[in-house]
This record gives sequence, structure tokens and C-alpha cells, in this order.
Amino acid sequence: MAIRKLNLDVAANRGITGGWPADMTYTATDDGVAVQVEITDAGKATDSIYKIIDPWGLAFVHEVQQITDKPLRVKFSLRVPATVKLGCKHEALKRRLSYLAASSGLDIELDKDGEPDPLYSLEELFQRPEGECVRTTFVDRNGNDKPGRLEKDFQVYLFGPEIEDGQKTVRNNGRLAIFGDDFIRVGKVKNQKDQRGFNVQREFPTGAFAGEIREANRILPTEFVDLVTVNRNREIAIIELKFDDPKIEVLSQVLNYALFFKSYRAKLTPLLNEKLGIKGSNVEMVTYLVSNVFHNKFKTVWKYYTNGPLRLKRVVMGHMPD
Repeated sequence: MAIRKLNLDVAANRGITGGWPADMTYTATDDGVAVQVEITDAGKATDSIYKIIDPWGLAFVHEVQQITDKPLRVKFSLRVPATVKLGCKHEALKRRLSYLAASSGLDIELDKDGEPDPLYSLEELFQRPEGECVRTTFVDRNGNDKPGRLEKDFQVYLFGPEIEDGQKTVRNNGRLAIFGDDFIRVGKVKNQKDQRGFNVQREFPTGAFAGEIREANRILPTEFVDLVTVNRNREIAIIELKFDDPKIEVLSQVLNYALFFKSYRAKLTPLLNEKLGIKGSNVEMVTYLVSNVFHNKFKTVWKYYTNGPLRLKRVVMGHMPD
């Protein structure tokens, strides 16, 4: 009865303010041994569905876990148009679900057009084939964007003041001290000669390609990480900023970033060394989500994304403990 009631309640709240997204369906079925959970598109896989299907699907999984102690078998099912753009988004989803299945202990299956699309093991996820390539350079962004959006304006401020370093101009990440312990007095680390802080890059591009960098060879979408720098512990800091935008799909975005840097760490080493002024390929990485407001289902889903070997941290701006 509890499973049936959950299905009815979720169906009744699809597409209403504060409810469940209407472009997905959510069902749970108790077969007596386990509970089968299916998350699927309500029509066809559009661009937006790939941003929301795993966090909202796991929000439903959480609700199921509250009313049963039986094992769960979770299926994500999509009808995928044959376009390069959506093919890339499907691959990104496949990598996220592969990681979530391995790290959270969930039995997850992904179907593509009615056929199983086998997930990766962690080894396959993090040791990508040699034929996959990423950008080895990109044009640095400046700090002169026109005002207009809170996130962009804040991003530009955090990008920091310019510092002349020999023949080139670099940015200082000292303003990130407002994020807390990992960035406090970041330029005053013991045994560090340079007391000005570390380099910081803005809108660092992701994306992966098969063989060579051409649109027809794209295997992952290009997204732009708000800030990439080095924290106080001399770890690569991958930072996503969100303000006044409490959408749960930000979890897909930050996991995409964490997986990209982990999966292509060796190939990214020369670029990271150049842009951040670090040395070597063994530098640890941390992905940060910085926001002043979070979706009301955030805590119930965040646990699935933070169980595994990737390090994801949340920074709450504007926190008022009293």
C-alpha cells in the first residue's frame, strides 16, 4: 500500500510548483523480493532531461527507501534521438550513473531506446582509452564582463586583481577566503615562497573528443567551470557558483566536472600546470559547490553524490546560524 500511495502522490504532484518535473515519470513496483524503480522520460529525451533525470530520479529513490527495507533495482530509461549533441549528454549521464552505482551501492541500470546500455566500472570510468582527447589550451578569460547577473558579477570579482609576473599577467585567488577554511590565508601557506596566493582560471572548458578535437568527434559536451584554482592544501579546486537558483540539477553539473578532471587528469596535467602554476600530476582534486540557497530535496540527494572516491564539498554563502 505504501508503494502504491507513493506512486499516486508523485503522479499527482508532477508539473506543479514545488512538485516533481512533468517531463519524467517515476514508478516503484514491489515484486515480493525487491522493489523495481523506473525513472523514464515522459515523451522523448530532450536537452533538459539529461540535467535532471539522475538527481530527481535519486530523490524518488530516497522516497522509496523511506518506506521499504527491500533491495532496490533502479532503471533509468530514455528514448534518445540520434544527434551528436544528445549523444554527448547521454554519455555524460552514463558516466554519472556508473559512478553513482559504484559509489552508493545502488543496483542501477540504464536503458537507451529500450536496450540496456551497460554502465562502466570505476576502473573503466577513470582510465579512459588513449584515443579520447581533451583541449590542451584555451584563451584566458578577462575580468571585464558587463554587469547584469549576480553570478557573473560575483564570478568576475572572485577572479581577482591582476598581478604582473615577469612577462605575463596572472590572477590572485585571495578573495576566495570568503569560502572558508580551505581558502583562508591561501597565500600564506607554510614553506610557500610566493605569498600572493595561487593562479585562478575563470570559465575553464571541459569536453572530450574521439581522436581529434572536431565537433563530429565529440563524446562529451563542453561545459565551463566557473573557477579553477588551488586551495590552501595545494589541491586543485574546481568551483561551481550558484546564487538565488535552488535547482537540484546543479548536482549533475558538479559531478560532470569532478568526473571530467578525474578521468582525464593525465591529459590535463600540462594545461593545469601552465594555467595554475602547479607541478606534477599527483595533485589531489576537490570539487566545490558554492551557493546561498539549496533545493529542498538537496540533502536527500547529496548523500548519493558524496559517497565515492571523488571529493565534493558544499559551501553555504550567507549562512545565518542564529
